Amino acid sequence: MSAHRRIAYQLVAPMEKTLGVAEIARRRDYLQRHAAADVEISVRSVPSGYPSIESERDVVAVAAHLLRGLQQAEAGGASAGIIGCFSDPALDAIRETVTMPVIGPGQSAIALALQLGESYSILSPLDRGAKRTRPRLRGQGLTDRLASIRGVGISVVDLAGGDNAAWDRIIATGRRCIDDGADVLVMGCMSMAFMGIERELSERLAVPVVSPVLAALKTAETMLDLRLSHSRTAWPSPPDKAYLA
Repeated sequence: MSAHRRIAYQLVAPMEKTLGVAEIARRRDYLQRHAAADVEISVRSVPSGYPSIESERDVVAVAAHLLRGLQQAEAGGASAGIIGCFSDPALDAIRETVTMPVIGPGQSAIALALQLGESYSILSPLDRGAKRTRPRLRGQGLTDRLASIRGVGISVVDLAGGDNAAWDRIIATGRRCIDDGADVLVMGCMSMAFMGIERELSERLAVPVVSPVLAALKTAETMLDLRLSHSRTAWPSPPDKAYLA
């Protein structure tokens, strides 16, 4: 079956300047391998920004690029979009300005986790990630079943670069999350998820492990299958007025 649905995966950092164009191609190939037969994946970079999203400053710096990138993707024929960051930066603003479904990997991964167990924990790159994540989850009503957020002690950039200590630290942190009461684990980092270790991790820890990469991809496909998009009542279009530059 020839591809007739296009999903745009929007990177949140200028990855060609950090990890190189080969890593962008690898991530596209990973998504394409897991996509439905009639789906074509494109990966869009940003012209500037920080190497990763690890603070609100990083979000503000790249938000306009994300907004413009997914607007352009829709104008170019994309059927759906995915923001390439677990913290779902600029998600509300993007949904205000496009009609295609736009998926936040954090939202989609946690929504899936809530169907797999009674409580979940998030594996974050660093402990400081919890300080940013908890208020966002609280605002979305997702903290009642949150057991913990634990950092594995490796930065996003090091995870993306294949830090040799990552696997052992992820396993050890996952066990601590289970001790916290979690019966489902969510990878709180796209670079961690692009390692493709969720099945082996689930086998080692004997609990479901949710990849935000795959959760976002399959959520996007499901929305397209069901011909659903985000509510214009929840995210109305902004007032029509000129941008002053």
